[in-house]
Amino acid sequence: MRIAVVQYAMRPAPAQDLEALVGSVVRAGAEGADWVVLPEVVSLSDGPLNEELWRRLEEDAPGVTAIVAYVEPDQACAVFDDQDTPGVTVVLTGDSCFTPDSLACARGHAPGVAVLAPHAESDIQAEATLEFAIALSTSLASLVIVVDTDGADPGDPGHGGSALVYLGEVLAEAMAGDDLLYADVDRPLGPPESPDPMPEVPPLLAQRVAAHEGRKLEVDYPADLG
Repeated sequence: MRIAVVQYAMRPAPAQDLEALVGSVVRAGAEGADWVVLPEVVSLSDGPLNEELWRRLEEDAPGVTAIVAYVEPDQACAVFDDQDTPGVTVVLTGDSCFTPDSLACARGHAPGVAVLAPHAESDIQAEATLEFAIALSTSLASLVIVVDTDGADPGDPGHGGSALVYLGEVLAEAMAGDDLLYADVDRPLGPPESPDPMPEVPPLLAQRVAAHEGRKLEVDYPADLG
């Protein structure tokens, strides 16, 4: 099964977002992708453009299954488990990529694939997320996908860092801006056969979560916070 991951650079207008995303999935399908992971693009999240996105994907990329890395606000994680997925797939977004409750939710489903959409607010957060994803690929799910938009100003969500990681190995890592990543896997994917203990969240990311929750993170080494 060929998997594709879309890293997407935001456009000035929603209609451009629509055309560019559809084009990315069409290109992935032309390269043999069966399953494509998209970042959430806010301009297309609701309303007529969201409906048009899915209509166009069905029309222009038949035979390609696409999912958007999105979790309902009242859920700790989202789960996909059907014949189109590479295996049981859990999705975590934003700060939930790094919180105990959401990670426990994910682990409870014994996933083969974990999708992290961290909405990184800086390049260094994106780097820390990749470090965390590598550790999760030997503890939570055999395949960990990081998917994000790119091109945001510092402090705003969307600083790239998309990647495919399999059992501790980075199979593909995005460059800046638009990019398409591919990996060929045997399905169904399952959790690591001898999983490591769940890793500690990198201090920089734990600090981000704490700041968003209005609390201060106590650390032994302040330099770890970047």
